[in-house]
Amino acid sequence: MSEEKRKFKRLKCKDGGFAAFTRPNELIRMGQLQDISLGGLCVRYLAIDGDQVKFSEVKIFGSNSRFIHVDRIQCNIVYDQEVPEYSWAQISTRRCGVEFKNLSVKHRAMIQDFIDHFASEESTSQNSVG
Repeated sequence: MSEEKRKFKRLKCKDGGFAAFTRPNELIRMGQLQDISLGGLCVRYLAIDGDQVKFSEVKIFGSNSRFIHVDRIQCNIVYDQEVPEYSWAQISTRRCGVEFKNLSVKHRAMIQDFIDHFASEESTSQNSVG
């Protein structure tokens, strides 16, 4: 079993939480949040022919009792891998883990608000970071 290196406890996301990978003024990919912490997140998304696209920011959003949106969170890609059991001929399901970087006080507070509304206390043991 590998040693836990995260600074923040990773929490499983409830239904209705999404992430969009972006570059300035350009949407790259969008998918469903799997887990999140103040240090990073993991998202599951669909790609065509295993296409991996680089991005520099992530946007998180969701709606349950209210709509919450956090834009332009700078991040680093930690991993981006295919999930074979959920992939098909030319469409692959991928899991991507990112680590947040250079969070402002405002972004940190907004991400915490998002976590409070879209994460459950059930922690995850997946190979995501943050």
